[in-house]
Order: sequence, then C-alpha cells, then structure tokens
Amino acid sequence: MRIPFPLIAAVLFFAFPKPARAGFLPDGAFSDKAAGTTAAAFLKLPAGARAQALGSSYSAAVDNSDALFWNPAGLGRMEEAGLSEVGFSYNALLETSYSGTLSYARPFASRGGVLGFAAEYFSQSAITRYDVFGNSQGNFKPVDLALSAAYGKAFGRIFGGAAVKFIRSAIDNTSGSSFALDLGVQADRVTDLGEGALDAGFSIRNIGPPLQLGSVSDPLPMKMQGGVLWHISPTVGGLLDIHIPVDQDPYFSIGSEATFPFGDRMKGSVRGGYNISRDRNIDGLTAMSAGFGLDLFRFRLDYAWVPFGDLGTTHRISMAFRL
Repeated sequence: MRIPFPLIAAVLFFAFPKPARAGFLPDGAFSDKAAGTTAAAFLKLPAGARAQALGSSYSAAVDNSDALFWNPAGLGRMEEAGLSEVGFSYNALLETSYSGTLSYARPFASRGGVLGFAAEYFSQSAITRYDVFGNSQGNFKPVDLALSAAYGKAFGRIFGGAAVKFIRSAIDNTSGSSFALDLGVQADRVTDLGEGALDAGFSIRNIGPPLQLGSVSDPLPMKMQGGVLWHISPTVGGLLDIHIPVDQDPYFSIGSEATFPFGDRMKGSVRGGYNISRDRNIDGLTAMSAGFGLDLFRFRLDYAWVPFGDLGTTHRISMAFRL
C-alpha cells in the first residue's frame, strides 16, 4: 500500500529536534500556557456551516470544497463524482466582526486528483484611532486574508492532500505576511463498529514561519486534528474529533448528522454538535451547536447556530454549487 505524502511529511516535521522548529512553536506549546501568543488568529475560525453545526468534528467527514479549510485529503473524495464545486460562506460573529470564505475545487479526469483554491477573510466595523492626548485621528479597519491552493487524491480507500497558503494581516498602518502548509489524510472503513463502518481522518494546519507585525513576530496558530466518522446507519452518522492546537490545551468535540432523502437528488439534514473548547470561562449556553442542510440537485445550503453564552449568538451560512 502506498503511504500518502502528507502523512510522511507530518512525521518528518515532528521528528526534527526543537531547534529546527524554532519560531514555529510558542513557549508552552500545545497547552493553555501559550494562549494569546499566536498571530493570524482568524485562521482558527471554523469555516463552513455544516462543520460548525457538527461542533467542528469534521476531519474524517469533509468531502467537498470545505476540505480546503479543514483537511485537504477530503478533496480526493470529489474525484469519483467528477463534479467541480464553488462554495461560499458568511459568518456573523460577535459584536461587529464578520468573516467569510470562498472556495473552488475541480477534479481532473485525465490525470486524477482534485485541485482547489480558497480565500478566507476577517474584518470588523471601523475602529476610531486616538492620539496620546485622546484626540480622534480618524478610523481604520483591521483586515486579515488567507489565499490557498490545494491538491487531494484518492489511493484506493486512502485519501491524501496538501495545501499551501499565503497569509496577510493588517492593523491600521501596520501589516505583515507569512506562508503556511496544510497536510491531511483520510481512510475509509478502517474497522467496523456494530453494523456500521468507521472512517478516520487527520490533518495538520498552518505549519509555517512566524508572522511579523511591526516589531512583533508571533508563531502561526498551527493545529493538529484527528477524528472518526461512524456510519451508524445509511442515513445517520456520529463524529468524534480530538483537537490539538498549538496555543491551547487539547480538547474534543462530537457531532451527529441525520439525512432524509425526499426526492430524486434531493435531501435534507439536521445536525448537532458539542465542542468543549467553547465551554471555558463563558457563562451561559456555549458548547452546543445545531443546524440544518438542504441539498437540491447541484445546490447545497447549510446553516449553523452557534451560541456563546452571555456574549451572544452567532449565525453561520454557507452555500455551494456543483458544476
């Protein structure tokens, strides 16, 4: 059996001694001791309403252009259908901030594999600038942007993928940029659990040099994520993911999705999830999420409801068109 390149690259990266990774990891990496020490925090925002409704339990389940943001191996799952896809998402976040994504993935029948491109951005309403005396000096808007290109391919029941991305952050008159690499692998039917098969997935995202804003240089928010998708029945799936971010203690998330076909090439889905990382130091309902999806011929619409307790509730919407 051929071992996908992303798995080999991931092992080699973490096999190097710490000095060889200097600048890639903050002090106290992979624990809460590193909280607030990474740059380009917008890269930690989950993309796609389906994933967010499932509590971000998506490493084994992603099978469309959302793979550009979660696990590039998922692009390989589009190879068999042979349809291209254009995806959009918009997230109304807390206060006056917002984010969005744009993705495109295209299978290649002649050479095999799936090539994808994506953009993700974050911004918020204008912020007033003040001088040292408290006088207003006009307004500015912080803007973050990432552009990526990815390739995924099927190797039998194994899927591998990799993505490269350009990252840029700008705050007032200060800006900085960096590059990063995402690697991923998925496997179908690694074992059976009861009457259903168990699929698995793993990804490492945002591997790259620090991003410098002015005189300050901080590591990127690298993250490892792995999980399983249990096909409980032909229409019901259960998901469990382990998240290992570079600037936080590891945590888990779970999700479930039930799908209801109601016509030729038409189906609806209801989803729920629980993500323990949102249940920290915030009063009220936080860790739960829910949503629904509609898949009508070549159009897909997804919605997610994601509460943040006393801070408020966020709403996520994404759409995709298969070409």
